[in-house]
Amino acid sequence: MTDVLTRPRVDPRIAGRWVEARRQEGRRRLHRLVVSAAVLTVAGLAAGSLYSPIFELRHVRLTTSAALAVSKVASFAGVRLHEPLIDINTSTVVGRLDNTADLGAAAASVKWPGTLVVSVTQRYPLMVIKVPGTHGPNQWAEVDQTGRVLAYAASVPSSLPRLNGVSTPGPVGSWIPGSPGAKAGPSGPVTLANVDVNASSSNAPSQVSAAMAFVSELPANRRGMVQSINIGGAALTLRLSAAQTPATGNPASSAAGASFAAGASFAKQPQTVAVNLGDGSHLAAKVVALLTVLDQGPQGVVSGIDLSVPDRPVLSGPAVANSSTPSS
Repeated sequence: MTDVLTRPRVDPRIAGRWVEARRQEGRRRLHRLVVSAAVLTVAGLAAGSLYSPIFELRHVRLTTSAALAVSKVASFAGVRLHEPLIDINTSTVVGRLDNTADLGAAAASVKWPGTLVVSVTQRYPLMVIKVPGTHGPNQWAEVDQTGRVLAYAASVPSSLPRLNGVSTPGPVGSWIPGSPGAKAGPSGPVTLANVDVNASSSNAPSQVSAAMAFVSELPANRRGMVQSINIGGAALTLRLSAAQTPATGNPASSAAGASFAAGASFAKQPQTVAVNLGDGSHLAAKVVALLTVLDQGPQGVVSGIDLSVPDRPVLSGPAVANSSTPSS
């Protein structure tokens, strides 16, 4: 006798339930497939529309206090009209503008459907540094308040003071050693708002930073009086031209139509005044002391002013000697 293994008979009701379960699972899979396809289709259409003319760059809106052309700024930023707005990286735009030698403090944002908003600040020369023989006939490096080299010139503008005793400047766009920009440089692009010098601080910064901070702290219409600043040793020394009227037109160096010596009591004749600032601390107080002495000092020629202690300035020269001589 042979045993035969036979498959047990399945109840028709259970078999029907299996069939229905498989059909429901198939319908669920089909539903998920349809939904996924719809989502991908919508996403593809949306992504494609971002590259349509509807969302292309049509306007560049510029905010600046300088006389800068929008086309020039757009060229520096590396953007062009009619490119897809989605392709514009605002961080890249800001980096390109901040890396332009005479621009800084850049910001950029995208306004859909087709506008790029840019704000930027014009850098202006604050001082000049003599660099003999390294750039051909252009032997004067113009630097701004961060110590950034803006350009090389063949002659020095009369309204810009000379900074003596610094290391040889690098190429245009670099910062001179010891300047605020050089200290902040490794952490990223340096902007005009990122100058790490507090003129009221009792902590003395580097002499280069202090020299720039002192000139920056002067009223714009009085900066033209500074002929030169010498660094080195333990003190900063200035040479002032007490009868100089600064040139106008550069907001970083003068105010239109303003003479430095307006109202000064002893600046009645051309003369050169030597000013000793001591170290770079309390620069704001030293600026106030200097302007007070210039405006309210003794009549006649004052050849020297010591501001090492700004609360007690010490004057020297014929005017001081005459004022201290008792009358007969």
